[in-house]
Amino acid sequence: MTEQTTTNLGPSTPVANPFSWCDIEVTDLARAEAFYGEVFGWEFVPFGDDFRMATTDGALVCGLMKADGAVAGRGLRGYIATDDLEATLRRIEAAGGSVAQARQEIGGDFGWWALFRDPSGVSLGLATDQPAA
Repeated sequence: MTEQTTTNLGPSTPVANPFSWCDIEVTDLARAEAFYGEVFGWEFVPFGDDFRMATTDGALVCGLMKADGAVAGRGLRGYIATDDLEATLRRIEAAGGSVAQARQEIGGDFGWWALFRDPSGVSLGLATDQPAA
């Protein structure tokens, strides 16, 4: 793996296991809970109005996230771990991507997240346990 650098932003640090979480985007949370519960035996914990945490034997599996019809059904939204959320968002913009959602607290001591789009429009998330500097 080669080290990548971006102008005036310093080198990016490769992450050994970058994907730390995923959400399944669905249009109907109740129907999705019934489906994934029946197929995989997952249980669900409400986490706000439009989100459910899927669990198995008390361990977190993934999230079910209510999304509008234009987004839902395209697959998973992965979240890439980062130690410095804001620096990563700056590198994304400098490389031609865009910030879709700035830092937000996850809640429940899970840390913070943000969303970005790559230059082709693919939406991904970032996750960190580090507070803003």
